[in-house]
Amino acid sequence: MSICGYFLTALIILKQHFSAAEISVLPAPTLIQKAAIDSSVELICLAPRGYGGLEFKLFKMRNLTQTVQHLTEKQRARFMLRGKDTEKENLYCCQYENSMFSSYMQPELKDFSPPPTSPSPPSPRLTVEPPSGHVTPGETLSFHCQAPSDHQKHPPETFLLLQKAKGTPGSMVAPAKLVSQSMEAHFSVKTMGREDSGEYICLYQLKLPKTGQVNSTASQPVHITVIELPVPTLSLSQHEGEVLECVGSPAYLQGFFSLFRVGVLSPEANHQASPTQHSARFPVPTHYEPGAQYQCQYSVSLGNFWAYSKMSPPVTLPCNTGYPTCTHVSTGSTDLAVIVGSVSAGVLFLMVVSLLGFAVHRHIKNKSERRRKREQDKFWQHVHSKDHIVDLTLQRVDIGSEGFGGMLRGRPTDSEAIYDCPMTTFKNTSFY
Repeated sequence: MSICGYFLTALIILKQHFSAAEISVLPAPTLIQKAAIDSSVELICLAPRGYGGLEFKLFKMRNLTQTVQHLTEKQRARFMLRGKDTEKENLYCCQYENSMFSSYMQPELKDFSPPPTSPSPPSPRLTVEPPSGHVTPGETLSFHCQAPSDHQKHPPETFLLLQKAKGTPGSMVAPAKLVSQSMEAHFSVKTMGREDSGEYICLYQLKLPKTGQVNSTASQPVHITVIELPVPTLSLSQHEGEVLECVGSPAYLQGFFSLFRVGVLSPEANHQASPTQHSARFPVPTHYEPGAQYQCQYSVSLGNFWAYSKMSPPVTLPCNTGYPTCTHVSTGSTDLAVIVGSVSAGVLFLMVVSLLGFAVHRHIKNKSERRRKREQDKFWQHVHSKDHIVDLTLQRVDIGSEGFGGMLRGRPTDSEAIYDCPMTTFKNTSFY
């Protein structure tokens, strides 16, 4: 039991260590312009709700310009820009702790601007593919920004694509496009989630001989909607037999559900939910390998646009009775009960083997002892079988001569048996 306790303690410590080592990336903050006073601009770096940090950083392009330290965790930090740092050519982003970087933005002096020497260049035209502007997370938006060609003496040098948020002039969502003798630019933006929804605009920059770099008027906004369907759940349940049930979001009824085997692109089964349901049931496949995993996905029709959810977490099917063994695929978390049971079973097996070995050894030893004793008894029986006892009784012989009889004087009489000197154990029984 002490060995089992030692292994259990070690496994718990390792599990806590690796759990603590998992690092989650903090979501990106939002950089907004709070106010513009004279020649100064106030920027606010705002972390998402429920997040914060002790350290906030402001970057000018890729260079760190300002840092704000808090004694306690705060959700926001304030930065002030002065002088040349307030020029529109500058792009800023911010970060809190080790979070992702915010989108780039340009400062704007609302209360102070030099008198224009010439009217701003006309606005470009912005289009997007797909034209509806409806996408799901992971899809790529293709923007096309085209400057007007009429009365354009100086071609654009740079095109900028901005995402407008409430209370901000716009945040850059893609790297600036440097063009040469071109009147258009293309931007590709891969959507990540609902935070990419909103209005997008584009503008271009000219470099004039007298005034230098000038920004054009912003284009008409293009509205983008990122539809993020909740992730479905897949479970093994009993409903008129064993089935796999895929449950989607109650907000989207009559969805189209598909069942996938992990690692296979084509679905194994499809099911259209009724107008009042947001789930589907699939019969368990009759033939599958041990440890097979399945996922499900659902999609809904939003007018002319289909929205697709992400794949559900995988579900491992139990053992098929037709297979002699079953190997469950690990889900990533260690089951301590299974480990403890395996260790206990191993210790019990070793004990049984030890007892069996001891019993076999005793049996062989006893059998050998009995055999040795039988051989010894047989040997002595063989030796004693060769021993004989000979009893020779001498009787008086009367030959009728006294003289000769005197020679036999002192001999025992005929009534006396000669037993005083018995002769025993003769090898040869012949008597001469």
